Amino acid sequence: MSARDGVGGIGGIGTLGRRQRFENSEFTVRIYPGALAEGTIYCPISARKSTTAAEAIERVIERLQLDRTKCYVLAEVKEFGGEEWILNPSDCPVQRMMLWPRVALQHRPLSGGEDYRFLLRQKNLDGSIHYGGSLQMWLQVTEERRRMVERGLLPQPECQGDVADLCRLVELNERSLLDNLRSRFLQEKIYTYVGSILIVINPFKFLPIYNPKYVKMYDNHTLGNLEPHIYAVADVAYHAMLQRERNQCIVISGESGSGKTQSTNFLIHHLTALSQKGFASGVEQIILGAGPVLEAFGNAKTAHNNNSSRFGKFIQVNYQESGTVRGAYVEKYLLEKSRLVFQEHNERNYHVFYYLLAGASEEERKAYHLKKPEEYHYLSQMTKTTHQQHWESYCESDPDCFTVEGEDLKHDFERLQLAMEMVGFLPATRKQIFSLLSAILHLGNIRYKRKTYRDDSIDICNTEVLPVVSELLEVREEMLLDALTTRKTVTVGEKLIVPYKLSEAGTVRDSMAKSLYSALFDWIVFRINHALLNLKDLEETTKILSIGVLDIFGFEDYENNGFEQFCINFANERLQHYFNQHIFKLEQEEYRTEGISWRNIDYIDNTGCINLISKKPTALFHLLDEESNFPQATNQTLLDKFKRQHEGNSYIDFPAVMEPAFIIRHYAGKVKYGVKDFREKNTDHMRPDIVALLKSSKNAFICGLIGIDPSATFRWAVLRAYFRALVAFREAGKRHTQKKTGHDDAAPCAVLKSVDSFSFLQHPVHQRSLEILQRCKEEKYTPDESENVVQSDESENGVTRKSPRTPLSDLQGSNTMKDKSPWASPGLSWNERLSRQRRLSSSSSTTEEEGIFVNSASSKLLERAHDILMRNKNYKSKPVLPKHLLNVKSLKYLSNLTLHDRITKSLLHLHKKKKPPSISAQFQASLNKLMETLGQSEPYFVKCIRSNAEKLPLRFNDNLVLRQLRYTGMLETVRIRQSGYNIKYSFKDFVHHFCVLLPAGTSATREGIQQCLDQLDLEPDGYQVGKTMVFLREAERQQLQALLHREVLRLIVLLQRRFRAHLERKQFVRMREAAICIQKWWRFYQPMEEEEEEEEICDPKVLDVAALCLQAHWRGYRERQRFRLWREATLVLQRQWRLWLHRRCTAALVIQTAWRCHRAREAYLHLCASVVQLQAVSRGYLARQSFNALKEHREQRLKEKEQQELQLQNGQLKLSPEQDRRRESWGWTSARGRILPTINEKEASKSSAAMRAQIRTKAKT
Repeated sequence: MSARDGVGGIGGIGTLGRRQRFENSEFTVRIYPGALAEGTIYCPISARKSTTAAEAIERVIERLQLDRTKCYVLAEVKEFGGEEWILNPSDCPVQRMMLWPRVALQHRPLSGGEDYRFLLRQKNLDGSIHYGGSLQMWLQVTEERRRMVERGLLPQPECQGDVADLCRLVELNERSLLDNLRSRFLQEKIYTYVGSILIVINPFKFLPIYNPKYVKMYDNHTLGNLEPHIYAVADVAYHAMLQRERNQCIVISGESGSGKTQSTNFLIHHLTALSQKGFASGVEQIILGAGPVLEAFGNAKTAHNNNSSRFGKFIQVNYQESGTVRGAYVEKYLLEKSRLVFQEHNERNYHVFYYLLAGASEEERKAYHLKKPEEYHYLSQMTKTTHQQHWESYCESDPDCFTVEGEDLKHDFERLQLAMEMVGFLPATRKQIFSLLSAILHLGNIRYKRKTYRDDSIDICNTEVLPVVSELLEVREEMLLDALTTRKTVTVGEKLIVPYKLSEAGTVRDSMAKSLYSALFDWIVFRINHALLNLKDLEETTKILSIGVLDIFGFEDYENNGFEQFCINFANERLQHYFNQHIFKLEQEEYRTEGISWRNIDYIDNTGCINLISKKPTALFHLLDEESNFPQATNQTLLDKFKRQHEGNSYIDFPAVMEPAFIIRHYAGKVKYGVKDFREKNTDHMRPDIVALLKSSKNAFICGLIGIDPSATFRWAVLRAYFRALVAFREAGKRHTQKKTGHDDAAPCAVLKSVDSFSFLQHPVHQRSLEILQRCKEEKYTPDESENVVQSDESENGVTRKSPRTPLSDLQGSNTMKDKSPWASPGLSWNERLSRQRRLSSSSSTTEEEGIFVNSASSKLLERAHDILMRNKNYKSKPVLPKHLLNVKSLKYLSNLTLHDRITKSLLHLHKKKKPPSISAQFQASLNKLMETLGQSEPYFVKCIRSNAEKLPLRFNDNLVLRQLRYTGMLETVRIRQSGYNIKYSFKDFVHHFCVLLPAGTSATREGIQQCLDQLDLEPDGYQVGKTMVFLREAERQQLQALLHREVLRLIVLLQRRFRAHLERKQFVRMREAAICIQKWWRFYQPMEEEEEEEEICDPKVLDVAALCLQAHWRGYRERQRFRLWREATLVLQRQWRLWLHRRCTAALVIQTAWRCHRAREAYLHLCASVVQLQAVSRGYLARQSFNALKEHREQRLKEKEQQELQLQNGQLKLSPEQDRRRESWGWTSARGRILPTINEKEASKSSAAMRAQIRTKAKT
């Protein structure tokens, strides 16, 4: 059972309106007719709570066309073979269903054999019930029949009142079309064919027809053999790609809310399942994981759809010739950025914000500064009422608040995390993504006010939000405040800082949020494409087959339509034109070219509407670009230009009242667009101040989002990683050298200090990095000097930098290792790094001995450090690098694929004279590329139809469905499919395909094929032979396929019969030869036996001896068998016993060996510790002795010097010139009124060397 408003909405309804709506809601009741209707397992009917059993029986009789002369009753059963409760005619089945367990309402079997059902029983004249056998047995028989039908062993059952293919309708008009679709929809058959076109009616309910059983059922079946299904379209496209070796595409179109996204997911699942029949390449899991990620970041709840795609995507799955997935590519079109900052009534923002707020843990909420949804401006614009909604009680809140009925946001967040992990996002990358999302939400909470002392300047009201945004974006708070309140303009020779107006500040804030989210979405799509990319495609030029699935935004007509709806509807116009071209125009032109008899069918051609919007020089898009370039243009000037250029055009109209809007007559009807914000959204680029602010962020991930060229950003990241590894290896070598000489006390501190000193390499502003590197090279800094320079440089700027900086993996989202091991430079092996270091050292000057560039000595030092690491017993090998690592080739390849889509990246070109292309120009370029891709493939069309506007499950709105059938031209499509020849073969392909049916020697000519077709029992108007091709209708093709199938089966049976006859003949000959041999020997033996019998008369003693002989042989045989069994059992026991003893001895030896090893190791470690302690004590004693000797020697010399100086001052002693020079060389100086001697560094080093030599001599003695 399923309620139209959802069963889950019963509990917790507090208002009278909700109760009344639930009372009037409709439910789906499944009634099992049993043996009363063969081939029907259950019959679904619609019923309310007040619907009686008599009314339900009447609907079942009408649906199944049962005999009305008989009497029927409705029975409720709890288990197979259990007691049946007969319902009275006035009982209500829906009310009885409410008492069932929740699992039973979802049609899932309960444990213990319980299975709640409604059965239809026939009532006899005497009042008894005619059961007609067990329900369980009948269900088993029905299931077996269904399986045989699926395997093609039984014919398809004839449909009662409806057809699976609309081309088979006897009477073709709108009413018969609608009645057939309604009848199938109420039976939960949402798929219907129109030839090879599939119609899907969204039931707004999940149906159990997508499990692996259906995947296997539709595998390698001809379209139309089984019940219509979307799996059948995917299967036909897959096998057509492999057989014809041509690319295929599946175009899914329809209104918003018609189920396009869900249909795309089913298609992708089936295509990946088909490729996994053989060898799975691993790309399938990434493709399946990419869907939930794109839906979370690009889908939102709208008035028409709870999961509406707010962007278009084209998924191209590439296959090898064997049918295995080789790779994939996702292309996105026009993300609706305005939804981020504003939503209409009963609509929501993007799903990912609600997932994050509902599923984040407490630690994540503190780290990201998360709040409740109602506290964010971007999430609660249309839900601010006098009664404040609460996040904890969202089930009882108004349905247009924050949640959708029946969704579990925490589960969706876990599903999103799992999908991001499948795609290849590391936990650190996911944290940065969620942190950026939180920053966007907090950015929307910033409010402005006018300053009291100045009318033309503004200030921020809630300054407490700035530190949060600054922390999440990792930018300086002062720079953030300046970027949000002022703008910098450059005039002739000077720069001006102009404050924003109050109306402009909110636009700048929203523009920053939209650009950040759009850049994040582009980055996610880029990373998904990189994960789906096959690196062999960059080198090999082999032929690649592909199947493309287009899921683009549906046609939209809201109360207020803007620039986004204008672009979306234009894309749907192009798709409808593509559909008309393939179904009507090209096909009819092909009929005329081939010279077959044909009467043209008129159709609605929307070429005029497309020319109005996109054909230069007077197209609406072109006029919009011109007005967007004029600084003084307004909405009214744009509207006036539209009027002047297209006043007489029948596809455009203008309201009679003075309203800033225009009306376009689309193929789906008239839509009114308001021109407000058309120009702003067409040139929605980020200002240079915002770009500079984000580029100054310490978070390399945010800097990477702003970068226009991913390969250039990646090169800088590699350069930073190279210098980190270089510094780390040099310091490791120094530590090793100091450890060997016994001075390793300050080594760890030096390493940390040196690594911190090179933190400037990680700064995102590359010009500054180059400047410092050049300075280091020119001035030949030592590591200590470069450290001081960097620290002073950073202190001058007043910026405190984190050390170490964000790793390379987080800059580009690549799955590289973190900087826990400093030598782990991504993409470079040890030999490559060493060779690059040698190249750097050779190119640099020979006098650079202590700079950051490597010379020959440092190269040897690095080699020595590497050898130490490799010889270390505790050295652990580096972990295996994750998949999907970035490289320059793949980045350039993906960048070239997205050259036409630079909507968010064009903001960095603002410093150039040439302005970036507008949003409309980029969108047209994307559509042109899409149409070019579709034109190179064989298309399959899936038409999605919205069943009702209220999103109620299994509710069929005749007017809404009929309107969609009309504007899609479905009646004309059925007519051309019914009267046309949608099956085409070339002469060669036809002869090759049907060679079994054709006579031997049939030539691939028009006359030969025409003669063969005339001999077959086909309808004369069902086929025609053109100049180069054979045209067939679907019925004739199926008839030919059936004849071919029967002929192939007949030949197979004939072959089997001949082969079996050969085997039987061979067996018969062998048996006959054996019988002849036996007869010959028997005839030879029989005369001899008769002679012996005549000679010997039957003697009883001879018989007794014979009996005893037989008994003795039998008993001996029996005893030998018994002995053999006992001996085998004994051998088994002995073998097990000896194995147990061997294992026991082996275990004892292992334990003893381990214990002795442990004991010897403990003794060795104790001895080593004692020796080290003794050496330390002796060395300390010797050091103290030498220190005391040096101290006494120095004091004695100081005293002598002082005495001499006093004598010189008193005149008692005079020095010769030679003694004066020696006195100056000794460095006598005066300070604080007395003369103090200083020792020369060379003399001190010599004395210390001499003292060390004495100490070594004493130690040796």
